[in-house]
Amino acid sequence: MTPQFIGREIDVIVGGDVKTPVSFRLDNKEYVISGIIESWPDYGFGSSTQGRKKWWQRHHRNYYRVKMTGGETFEIYYDRGINMKNPGRKKWFLTRQL
Repeated sequence: MTPQFIGREIDVIVGGDVKTPVSFRLDNKEYVISGIIESWPDYGFGSSTQGRKKWWQRHHRNYYRVKMTGGETFEIYYDRGINMKNPGRKKWFLTRQL
């Protein structure tokens, strides 16, 4: 299957000692995660101009490539934002279906 960009905010349920995603909701449908294939942090600057990179422009994201119980594979990420005291800035996104 050709990867399909989705780029939407999702509601995620986390579990375990490390608080990894176990399921998410998209368009009133629940997707249950059967396993995490891969995970990685992103602390990069994205498309910021080379000489204008400031600490507050950094990404603070944790990416997950997950396999669903229905067989689908998705890439999701948790955007922790830059202000750890403001939980409203912490959001989950569905990047693409692989």
